[in-house]
Amino acid sequence: MNKRRLYLALPLVLGLSLSTGLAPASSADRNSHKPPATATLADGLLSPLSLAAGRHGLYVTQNFAGILNKVKSNGDPKVLHSSGGPEVGSVSLYKDTVYFSEGAGGMDGQPNEQWIKSLENHRKASPKKIADIAAYEAKRNPDGRITYGFRNVRDQRCLDQIPEGIPGKYKGQVDSHVYATAVDKRSIYVADAGANAILRVDKRSKRVSTVAVLPATSVRITAVMAAGMGLPDCVVGEKYYLEPVPTDVEFGKHGWLYVTSLPGGPEDGSIGALGRVYKVHSGSGKVVQLASGFSGATNLAVSSRGDIYVAEMFGNKISVVKKGYHKPRTFLEATAPGALEIHDNRLYATTQALPDFTGQTPPAGKILKIKLR
Repeated sequence: MNKRRLYLALPLVLGLSLSTGLAPASSADRNSHKPPATATLADGLLSPLSLAAGRHGLYVTQNFAGILNKVKSNGDPKVLHSSGGPEVGSVSLYKDTVYFSEGAGGMDGQPNEQWIKSLENHRKASPKKIADIAAYEAKRNPDGRITYGFRNVRDQRCLDQIPEGIPGKYKGQVDSHVYATAVDKRSIYVADAGANAILRVDKRSKRVSTVAVLPATSVRITAVMAAGMGLPDCVVGEKYYLEPVPTDVEFGKHGWLYVTSLPGGPEDGSIGALGRVYKVHSGSGKVVQLASGFSGATNLAVSSRGDIYVAEMFGNKISVVKKGYHKPRTFLEATAPGALEIHDNRLYATTQALPDFTGQTPPAGKILKIKLR
């Protein structure tokens, strides 16, 4: 149940799904509608976990390779930036400027670095550093007062019986991992999967501030769960509070931001499909849950009609929550979808976004284009 972040290899969280197998969409989902037609724009990508689409083109990050690409009309990815090692992700666009994150560390005693950078689309120049998100996390730690784990268990003797590797009760730790950005004229909004918060960077002053900390996701421990995880009987019936792990941020109307949450914990469905979609007000910080029941919600896109498309990486599908509804349904079955973007009434999606960590097979990540009805 311990969420050890979505870092360079999205290590243990994704490792759980790799070892247990990805859950297929149900037969009811498969028969619910006619699947949309798709076209493959690019393939052979390594961990394409972030997309941006606009009038200047289509951009994708190969996170674990540390590469930012622009996809040409013939499908060939052009390298715009290579980090030489650190993860590159969180790509977004505003006018003719590309924004992205670059960072590494934060585990096993390594220094945590998480930068927001920008690159002028029409110039051959080096990226500019905008904001040091890891430094803000180290100073402010927005979720530092939040208690995770067995929040309401006060018996230390009970907590002492919890197996090593499952934290019994703890406060939000200092940890930053920028996973997505959204940019407008004045601000860069950041989904920080390590900080469990949505942040704002003022483009003029470069000042970083907290918009909102997402609520912890609670799971009530049953006797079956406790037996399967080696938990003591004293926690049966108690709630375990998981870190929310925001994985995307997109603009809505009237100051609202749309956010996906991939809570820390096993993503094999053994304790339920815990992914959430929230809306967060960029001014007040108010958080409202819109939908739940996603298996690995790693990205979203909002159509002009108000429909919300969600990449369920561990559910092997892209789901849609229609405007006015709260229950998701399957839109397209796809292997390990990673990122979604909508532009000009077309949905762009990356699939096979999880690489073969054994290195035995070549990168197989793809970018799909789907015309929306």
